Amino acid sequence: MTSAPVPLWQDEPYRPRPALDGEVRADVCVVGAGVGGLATARRLLGAGLSVVVLDRAEVASGASGRNGGFFIAGAAPMYHETRALWGRERAAAVHAATLAAQREMLEVAEGVGARRHFRVDGLLRLAVDAAEADDVRANAAALAEDGFPGHLVAGDDLPGPLAGADRAGLLFPHDGSVHPVRWLRALAGSLEARGARVFEHSRVVGPPVVEGDGVRVRTDAGAVRCDRAVVAVDGDLAALVPSARSVRPRRLNMLATAPLRQTVLPVPVYARYGYEYAHQTADGRIALGGFSDLDGDASWTDRAAVSAPVQARLDRWLADELGVDAPVTHRWAGVVGFAEDPLPRCGPVPGTGGRVLALGGYNGTGHVQAWVASRVVADLVVGGASASAGLYAAVDA
Repeated sequence: MTSAPVPLWQDEPYRPRPALDGEVRADVCVVGAGVGGLATARRLLGAGLSVVVLDRAEVASGASGRNGGFFIAGAAPMYHETRALWGRERAAAVHAATLAAQREMLEVAEGVGARRHFRVDGLLRLAVDAAEADDVRANAAALAEDGFPGHLVAGDDLPGPLAGADRAGLLFPHDGSVHPVRWLRALAGSLEARGARVFEHSRVVGPPVVEGDGVRVRTDAGAVRCDRAVVAVDGDLAALVPSARSVRPRRLNMLATAPLRQTVLPVPVYARYGYEYAHQTADGRIALGGFSDLDGDASWTDRAAVSAPVQARLDRWLADELGVDAPVTHRWAGVVGFAEDPLPRCGPVPGTGGRVLALGGYNGTGHVQAWVASRVVADLVVGGASASAGLYAAVDA
């Protein structure tokens, strides 16, 4: 069977929205129709502002729709690592904010008719050897010390093909998976029903420009005149916000199989310190990604082109680790933003007088963290301050 060249999540009929043609006016222009952009637009609409959303392709066509389909609280590093990196207070604040964001996202999804696209059955962080098992236990201890959920699972009690005496797991009951494109398309439709204007295939040309007491956002065929602009992209953040140069684009590889008749993975799995990640979809497919370390320097690119060596290694992991021999129907790559800290960037863009703001650079865990960042940015747009502004790094950091 030939693998489809598009992500599994995007491989279904879709009627694109029109592109921006000419000039329009709005209180705020949001660049990017992924989770960060749509969440920001939702909050701004709730504050009574008029909003235009632009995307160079389609809703959820970038990192938000080319990912693994995970719904995960926390930052990219494990919790005990974030305490060492950022200090206990900030690590706890970020973790708590993502847990609250998960709850809010599910409530919003219920309201827009998309709750069925989420499966919150838990997620297992899998240690594949004794050394990693020690790391899992350290993570569990740090979470417990700060009052966060996470349940240790002994190696012999791990599900099916994952079990092993020298292994261990840490189960997060609040995590799970999501069909990102269906959920975000439903969210976009609900925003339009509330008055937002969403234009697809409207590539923004250059950074937003402050002109007088407003901002001009240019596209290939038009422009948006606005009071504020928000750049809500991930891997391409530095292309539109040069001060965010610390966020580098990186490709991550994924594949998906044909539906299986049996359940192989009862919950999503993160393995080998998060390098590999897999879950079984509602229709029985295995969605699997990882081995960015194998990709090496070639992974640092803004092109969403699959890596043949990485895909071959994913094939072997599928067979050797999970015992799955189903045909692969989809192979794809997504470009996400990585920062060395690794903190997302969120806040005003330097030199714009607070009229241009940005969010992005989630280190591969953007679905929930982008929702958190959207609150910070929307608060700054509406009121000039945010109680959560210290969670993430400044855009010029």
